[in-house]
Amino acid sequence: MTALDYKAQRPGYYPSVWPVECGGSRRQKLVGSPGLGLSEGERLASTTRHSGGWAVMFVQRGPGEIFLQAGGQLRPGEFPPQYRPEGKNSGWLERVNPITLETVVRSPDLPSGGHLWCGAVVAHSNGDLYMVNGRYCHRLNSDCEVMVERQLPLDAPYNGLLIMSDGNLVMKNLGYRPGEPCQFSVLEPERLEAVSDPLVIESQCMGRFSSDITEGGDEFIYLSSATDLIRLRYENGKLSRGSDWRASYAVEGQDQSDAWDTSIGSDSVWLMDMGRLPTWQTPGSAAQRAFRFSTTDARERDVVDVIEEPNAWNPGPPLYDPERKILVVYDTLNGGVVALRYNEPGSLDVLWKSDARNTTQMMLYADTGELVMEDAPAAMSLDDKKICSEVVIIDIETGKERGRASTDSRSIMGMFLCPGFERDLYVATLPGRIARVFVE
Repeated sequence: MTALDYKAQRPGYYPSVWPVECGGSRRQKLVGSPGLGLSEGERLASTTRHSGGWAVMFVQRGPGEIFLQAGGQLRPGEFPPQYRPEGKNSGWLERVNPITLETVVRSPDLPSGGHLWCGAVVAHSNGDLYMVNGRYCHRLNSDCEVMVERQLPLDAPYNGLLIMSDGNLVMKNLGYRPGEPCQFSVLEPERLEAVSDPLVIESQCMGRFSSDITEGGDEFIYLSSATDLIRLRYENGKLSRGSDWRASYAVEGQDQSDAWDTSIGSDSVWLMDMGRLPTWQTPGSAAQRAFRFSTTDARERDVVDVIEEPNAWNPGPPLYDPERKILVVYDTLNGGVVALRYNEPGSLDVLWKSDARNTTQMMLYADTGELVMEDAPAAMSLDDKKICSEVVIIDIETGKERGRASTDSRSIMGMFLCPGFERDLYVATLPGRIARVFVE
């Protein structure tokens, strides 16, 4: 059975609740610290400020230490990703006050090679933080001082950064340009030197990747191309495709677009299609679907088709809770969130539906079943009138709303949530605002 990231110390990561986006390399998004525990009569509130750029994600390190990764800000009328040859797409890392969100310490501006995209940051077991921004990787200490800088081999923005069980770092490019291959790099954590030659996949691979260690000790990476689910083996610092496990999420007769990230749970890989931005290439016209593939038999596939509105689009993956066996899917463009119970292969039943318009990477408190999602009614509107999105807390079993609070932003738009330290959580948004949402 697939392990749960939140129940065990994840090899390579700092021993905190949330040292990496989604809480662990399997991207299960389950929080191991106590939930908000919202009860009748209690309400949520929020504190916000603008980050000064594109706020990507928060991660936890030591007790009370919360770090924000941010990058250059989009200009009016721009859509990500952007390339500015003048190189003014620098990013940075900062440690913020966990209550006020004010900056405590901040790195200098870090080069990106001119590429503007949401990279990643991780807290390593050695105590340092590693950040991918554009085509650069940086090693920083807890005071956000740069220790090592490394330009990555491909002149492209990189999308995703995970730590493997031996402490090495793995990263890949975004793959948003037609025909652009996917290139993985493995770097050792001391000097950020390449451990092995880059692995090249001759396919456009847009989403971030996940990784899993099986009970037998095999270490795999899962990622999606425009139509397929790909599994790579990691061994002795090297990635390879030496596997007969091959899967496709293509649905015959449907005009689909690429999937984003993968999530691993219940001996299965979960993902959604319809992720390609209309500003990149011709968008698909199909309805939003989710998919399940067995990690032991790639031919075992479930297609979850419950939203049914055409011309779907989403900026991220679904959430799957392996303990309650609940899958949560959504369509950002048309609106709507649906939760289903996974019974067995070929059998999923709808539990509840919501009209909310979610744009964030959802998160779930494992003990209380509090699902953290978003309702952004104006996320897809071109109207300049500011209608702010709200973080919404939902009972994942029943769909009952427990509370909500403003993000002070039109939408989160694909960015990440992070649990806090005492009945609170943190929000990063593409428009740049950051928020602490707390029980008042």
